[in-house]
Amino acid sequence: MDQNTVVQFVCFVTSLETESFISLWKPYVKQSSNNPDDFVLQQAGETKPATRFKFVSQHQCKSSDFSYAFMKGRSQMHFPEQKARIVQIGGYIPLQLQRTYKEVNGDVKVIAFLDHKETKLDFYYDQTCHHLNIYEAYFENCAYSHVIEYFLQEQDAPELVQQLKTQTGIEVALYKECKLQPA
Repeated sequence: MDQNTVVQFVCFVTSLETESFISLWKPYVKQSSNNPDDFVLQQAGETKPATRFKFVSQHQCKSSDFSYAFMKGRSQMHFPEQKARIVQIGGYIPLQLQRTYKEVNGDVKVIAFLDHKETKLDFYYDQTCHHLNIYEAYFENCAYSHVIEYFLQEQDAPELVQQLKTQTGIEVALYKECKLQPA
């Protein structure tokens, strides 16, 4: 990933089971991109209380090629029968990348979406993890100021999630990449 890369985060609020959601998600990805492999779908793990976003779709592209995925013209796309609500988080530029999102080595990912009012980022940088990716809002209309990905062992994730939830204005959960069958 280089300086001209924008990473788009699209979140989904739904009660659909994984397989049902994926079967609805795949056709929209194909419509939104010439290369569906640029998309990674992640599902929230079990957390108490439940997280707001059950699925997060992550898509990288060149800043010159950026367009909002899951949008039709000026309106937001909705999955059939309103079974999933799409929440456009926005496009973000990488400030720090210690790990690409396609790598796998047994770690899980905790994603934290930081509110625009959050100004003390040192707290987030100082958390214990194996790798840390930090993204900053590229557009003024992004839903959050920063998106932070922590990569760590699964047994350490619940403690990190609870520690991060002590902060105000943050959405945080453990996410695992969905295993997709080839189309």
